[in-house]
Amino acid sequence: THLSAIQEAQDGEFLPLKTITLPFEHKSTVEQSLENRMEEIELLVPARPSDGWEVDLGINLLQQKAEKLGLTLENAVALTLSNNLDIQIATLTPGISEQDVIEAEAAFDFVFGASLNSQKTKKPQQQVIVGGVATSTSESSANILDGGASISTLLTGGGSLTISTDVTRTNNQSPGTQLTPNPAWQTIGTLDFTQPLLRNFGETVTLAQIRLKEISHNQNKEDLQETLNVSITSTERAYLELALQWKVLQVKNWLLEQGEQVVNILDLRRSYDTGEADYAQAVATVQQRKADVITQQARVQESSDTLKNLINSEEYSLHSETVIQPIGVIEASPIILSPRQAIMTALENRPDIKKLLLSIKAESIQVDVADNARMPKLDMQAQMAFYGLGGSAGDGYQEVFDTDFINYLAGLSFEVPLGNRAAEAGYTSARLQKMRAIATYKKGIQNATVEVKKYVRNVLTNAELIHANRAYRLAQTENLRALSVEEETMAGLSPTFLNLKLQTQSGLANARIAEFTSIINYNKSIVDLYKSMGTTLVVHQIDLE
Repeated sequence: THLSAIQEAQDGEFLPLKTITLPFEHKSTVEQSLENRMEEIELLVPARPSDGWEVDLGINLLQQKAEKLGLTLENAVALTLSNNLDIQIATLTPGISEQDVIEAEAAFDFVFGASLNSQKTKKPQQQVIVGGVATSTSESSANILDGGASISTLLTGGGSLTISTDVTRTNNQSPGTQLTPNPAWQTIGTLDFTQPLLRNFGETVTLAQIRLKEISHNQNKEDLQETLNVSITSTERAYLELALQWKVLQVKNWLLEQGEQVVNILDLRRSYDTGEADYAQAVATVQQRKADVITQQARVQESSDTLKNLINSEEYSLHSETVIQPIGVIEASPIILSPRQAIMTALENRPDIKKLLLSIKAESIQVDVADNARMPKLDMQAQMAFYGLGGSAGDGYQEVFDTDFINYLAGLSFEVPLGNRAAEAGYTSARLQKMRAIATYKKGIQNATVEVKKYVRNVLTNAELIHANRAYRLAQTENLRALSVEEETMAGLSPTFLNLKLQTQSGLANARIAEFTSIINYNKSIVDLYKSMGTTLVVHQIDLE
């Protein structure tokens, strides 16, 4: 069962109950050694938080300067919930399956029926002659009006109940014949009851389709939750990716500006101490950086389109060339992490696990139905009919209610296939399908455990990378700061020194990009972890109802 599977994981010794607070707060040795001049170092860093998101986005598809429009992560998620087409499609499915449940329940609704027939007859007939005297007429003539009504229903025990009435008005107009009463009203009240006693008996069989439809409806609701989890996660990842590409563009744009400054200095010194090779190398480096900026501008616009496709908003239309600009600062999201608790939460909340559990319930119902089908068919029928006759419908029904004329019918019918192979095969098949559903459920638990552990590991790894890449960036910034100090104290700037400066700038840019990447990947890992745990909606305080 679901609870026993969770209990097994709780009792397992492979993951002790331990919590980890992220991101890590301790300082690296590099950070400690540079603590006294940290303020000076931070001023040299490209794409600082104080710089915001200002950057040249290049040319769009209309060959015009790309414009930007700000959007927060919270609003991006809200727009996705309101407009995403995948969510709209998934939202309709539970409504469809809910109608299927109502349709199945309607099998037990009362059914009303009525009929009315009019008949007029006039036909010749043989005469009865007694002693040469005709005792009957040579023709018969009658006007007959026949009507009936019934109400019936299927019973949850497997039987059916029908209450019906028939009334026939006969006006005999045969010449020479006198009948009483004429016209005559023949009335009948009938109570008919059928009930299977073995096969198809009981709510286990009769309500099976309703319960299966309800299970299917609940599975569709889990599909909706999964679609919401996937769509929101995709939006968050796309937003984070867009933010990363913006910051990378800022860094590469800074790197280009720094390189152009070095080329300008070398150009001024070409007449006395800069060789053509040194100058050409610097120019080539700057041109490469310019190409990198152009490529990165395209990546920013592409990432913006990816996000637009998910939020599907008129304000941020996919048909517009306006680029979405993130709002806020890039920072590592805080989280208190327990690997073991994450697995427990996943087993309790993941939609796919819940769907597999519902599949087991559905197969259990099929097993019960197939087991019942192995029984012989023994059906009972009982009927009571009350007759009345009078000169009016009221007189006829008065006799019906007086119950002076009662007819009874009771019977049993029995049927059993010799060998009963079809039913036995169906039962065996149903049991095997249930075993398969249980095995699939256990496999789903394993897959969920592997996925949760993967994303927990990714969160921890990227948290370590944030720490390492920050130290890497600080070291590279200190390297550039040291070169700047030398540049201020040197009497002359050699081409070799300036080429070293170009390399150091590239090193700092790469370190800064690595730092941003580790932060974004860390935040993406948290988003993926919430999805793998099935708690994306809970984190965003979204009520599925």
